[in-house]
Amino acid sequence: MKVLLENVSKTFTDEASPLAALGATSLHIASGEFVCLIGPSGCGKSTLLRLLADQIAPTTGNIQLDNHPPAAARARKEIAWMAQNPALLPWQTVWDNVALPLRVNRQHHRPAPPPGELLAMVGLSDFTQARPPKLSGGMQQRVALARALATGAPLWLMDEPFAALDELTRETLTDEVLRLWMQFHPTVVWVTHNIAEAVRLADRVVVMTERPGHIRGIVAIALPRPRDATAPESVAYIRELRRLLRGEDEAGRNRK
Repeated sequence: MKVLLENVSKTFTDEASPLAALGATSLHIASGEFVCLIGPSGCGKSTLLRLLADQIAPTTGNIQLDNHPPAAARARKEIAWMAQNPALLPWQTVWDNVALPLRVNRQHHRPAPPPGELLAMVGLSDFTQARPPKLSGGMQQRVALARALATGAPLWLMDEPFAALDELTRETLTDEVLRLWMQFHPTVVWVTHNIAEAVRLADRVVVMTERPGHIRGIVAIALPRPRDATAPESVAYIRELRRLLRGEDEAGRNRK
């Protein structure tokens, strides 16, 4: 799914005073591309995802998903969403949580693998009858990932889905996401505060400024996958992205 934002901004006016969360932002994402958004807390990264998901409307600008407004993609169940909270139904089994999209939002023109196959993809074949409260945080996020796959959606919006997990579990799950992305070829927009994670995952990394967020720079990661975040080539990208986040030029001086 192609993603196009043209001069999109968002100001929230339901507070005591208006809050400009996202400044005028233009971005084109190709179908099947993996893009990471990084930037300071409160710079509008999650707001941008919510705009793409049609959860909120832009104040200005135009958003197109495959040449249609986000509402059309949402109506066709073409958007999968993952966040830090897996939002599983605690009284349902793992199997039933994954099967839920197939029962209530099944898209016959876009067939998805059955729950058992999806759970095997994320390494949970032995836990189909378990309930979420009995699972670790990492296992719950695996269930949420399988549920996202069940929609067969061509656009995945990922809002720091593994941020609350320990480092090793987080790396394992991001590797799993990459494997599934290469298998299903969705377009992915992934929000993270972890620069090394962005370098490991992305085709391009979009660096945003402080609120109201604007795009300060976009860095294409021209490295083959899988990537080692400690390799010299990766470290060079991490340094470049850190410099952009700090608003420094190539000599390390702060930009005006």
